[in-house]
Amino acid sequence: MRLTAVNEATYTLGDSAGFSIFFGALMRHLRGLTIALCLPLFLGLFGCIHLAQPENPPANRNVDVVAIPLVMVPPGEFLMGGTETAEALALAYPSSGKTPDYFADEYPRHRVRITKAFLLGKFEVTVAQFRQFTVETGYKTEAESDGTGGWGCNASTGRCEGRQVQYSWHNPGYPLLDAQPVVNVSYNDALAFCQWLSKKEGKHYRLPTEAEWEYANRAGTQTRYANSDDPAQLPSFARAIDLSRHGEFGHIQEIIIKPDDPTAFPIAVGRLAPNAFGLHDMHGNVWEWVADWYGATYYSESPVDDPQGPRSGELRVRRGGGWNSFPIWLRSSFRNWNTPSSRCVNLGFRVARDL
Repeated sequence: MRLTAVNEATYTLGDSAGFSIFFGALMRHLRGLTIALCLPLFLGLFGCIHLAQPENPPANRNVDVVAIPLVMVPPGEFLMGGTETAEALALAYPSSGKTPDYFADEYPRHRVRITKAFLLGKFEVTVAQFRQFTVETGYKTEAESDGTGGWGCNASTGRCEGRQVQYSWHNPGYPLLDAQPVVNVSYNDALAFCQWLSKKEGKHYRLPTEAEWEYANRAGTQTRYANSDDPAQLPSFARAIDLSRHGEFGHIQEIIIKPDDPTAFPIAVGRLAPNAFGLHDMHGNVWEWVADWYGATYYSESPVDDPQGPRSGELRVRRGGGWNSFPIWLRSSFRNWNTPSSRCVNLGFRVARDL
């Protein structure tokens, strides 16, 4: 399957509101430069921005043949980590039964500076995009190649289960749409996709660092979620568990999904409201792999400029929560992790690209 090419001029916020957000952020964060210097730089580098995509890009225009829209994330500074005390979080989510120790890896809150602009996928990588990768390369995911399978939703029990050999990225136990985010992909599978895309396009695609991810997720906010502190405000912004149907806290294998549940399973990317940077589904839909090794105490030693995470480890970080996650896990500062070979029915990724 070959997907429609996208003009590289759309690798930005892509509308007038997004344009204003980016320009304002650029002016705030490029410290030490005068407006007189910034304006020519902005016009020179990003003068190709169009508010409408031409139907037929010129033949000599560099195009993204895999149709992955990218958003320009400006450089800047933010406070990374928990915005309130661990004790306050335990009180805010009493049904979870979590104690303050559960949130320890979100502290200390610390200053981080993203020194260079980068591009980030506007959406999570989709089933169609991942299919193109496998068709062109013959790649088999770890769920397919190691003989253990992935996770899936059992229609007869209503529960997610795994690992089972019948489950993989193209059979997660629910009907797939091309525009849904791909799931059941490991960290290693996500890296393989980035390497293929880099070779195909001649540009460096990768996973975002954990610091880049939280910076992009927050998009200038300091609340629990990028749209508010209130979980009741999430439905228009994040695909997550329906608390009216699932009032009792539980983990993935404990939740029973009923056939008439309209909020079950991932939604097609981009259907819900974006954050202030123009990024969709940064909360919920699927957990997203990021580049870093996980370190429970890394925040106490993190550098200010462009943190890359621990130099080594056994676990990789994932962020954002998934379609069957409770609000406690969708918070901007919440950290989770898996082994690099892990795969799950609510776990995918989005790509980053260097400029």
